[in-house]
Amino acid sequence: MGSRSGISVLVALSLLGSACGGHRGAEPHHSTTTTVPTSTGVLTGTAYSCSGPANAATANLQVYRGGVLVATRQVPNRGTYRIVLPPGHYYITNTGNRDAGLGRSATVVAGDISHVDVPDLCR
Repeated sequence: MGSRSGISVLVALSLLGSACGGHRGAEPHHSTTTTVPTSTGVLTGTAYSCSGPANAATANLQVYRGGVLVATRQVPNRGTYRIVLPPGHYYITNTGNRDAGLGRSATVVAGDISHVDVPDLCR
């Protein structure tokens, strides 16, 4: 019984060593090169809040693609906004009304930064 116990302990220790990384195949593969997909671009610029009697301190930006609202941002007056988007054509406004025609067109290119300032478009 003593020799069987000793063999069982050796087998158990051997298996434990394999499970803890003793076997080279169990280690994760780490690549020395990193490739980051450039499937998105950045839309950025300066945003100006609405002027008028209320004189808002914040620009409330809306970004549309094909008439569909895809992003919103609140930015302090004369602040910089930054929105990561898939490539495509967009329309950005701070009026809250896509159909008012008071916005800016923007094109986002994968892996690139598109700069579009959004002036006071609420008049």
